[in-house]
Amino acid sequence: MAARSGEFDLIARHFAPIAQRDPAALSLLDDAAVFSPPAGHEVVVTTDALVADVHFRTIDTPETIAQKVLRVNLSDLAAMGARPGGIVLTTGYNRDLSEDWISRFAKSFGQDCAFFDVSLLGGDTVGTPGPTFFSLTAFGYVPAGRALRRDQARPGDVIAVSGTLGDAALGLSVLSGDLTGVAPAMEDFLKDRYWVPRPRLDVAKACLGLETRIAAMDLSDGLAGDCRKICGPSKVGMVFELRDIPLSDAARAVVASDPSRWNQILGGGDDYELLITGAANDIAALGDQVTVIGSVTDQVGEVLVRGLDGKMAELAPGGFDHFK
Repeated sequence: MAARSGEFDLIARHFAPIAQRDPAALSLLDDAAVFSPPAGHEVVVTTDALVADVHFRTIDTPETIAQKVLRVNLSDLAAMGARPGGIVLTTGYNRDLSEDWISRFAKSFGQDCAFFDVSLLGGDTVGTPGPTFFSLTAFGYVPAGRALRRDQARPGDVIAVSGTLGDAALGLSVLSGDLTGVAPAMEDFLKDRYWVPRPRLDVAKACLGLETRIAAMDLSDGLAGDCRKICGPSKVGMVFELRDIPLSDAARAVVASDPSRWNQILGGGDDYELLITGAANDIAALGDQVTVIGSVTDQVGEVLVRGLDGKMAELAPGGFDHFK
């Protein structure tokens, strides 16, 4: 393996150029950044850690890993209705990684920052004998008092979701060899959905445009588990209609041949779609950006699903839990 540059040289070579987008970063020459939110806005802060072979596969490309590191945090900002502003990135590179790997990661990361108009404001870089990891903190801006929150669901609201569900979980199954017999083009689609999340910033912006009560969160750990993160704070229950769950052509083909895959679609993680609740007329105003999949009830904590046969059953949490 070729020798790798030291910490400060790595930063100067690969990350300082990304930071030139915003003077608040001070060209990464100081210990911290200095910035102010736009007038009339509040700051939304979120952070996520991603660890090799837990949140991404060591054998994945540095380009897709870089995109995932940024985008899962932007998805959290979208869930609050926030417009992305700046990020702080801490990287812990396994000592066996080459500088070429780091260079490819940084190039992809910088391109994604430019695509989403996000500024790199600082961070830290270390080497580790353990697995490679990343911790990214993102700052976003939302009009004062308008942040989308999980405690705003009310009985009688409808439940909607952006995009399609289950693709990322099925994509991971394709990559692990647990799902075979899928047409090559559909395999490629599912794998890409696992590798590269799509933060739904456009849907979040549309929700803010409604100027009404909306509860929202992003689906990182699966619909079945994550929906309860709205039920708890809002003190409500939910009923989902299985027939209304939006599926991609690839996912639809999978469940048609193996109906047991529905559990994976409902419980699998890494979708990063937005789950929202609100009055029916407000959700309808979002148009085809979302699909209505159920309703909010007054049965606190009870989550049910009506199957394709019309029978009602409890929807088990099934979400990904790091401590099980």
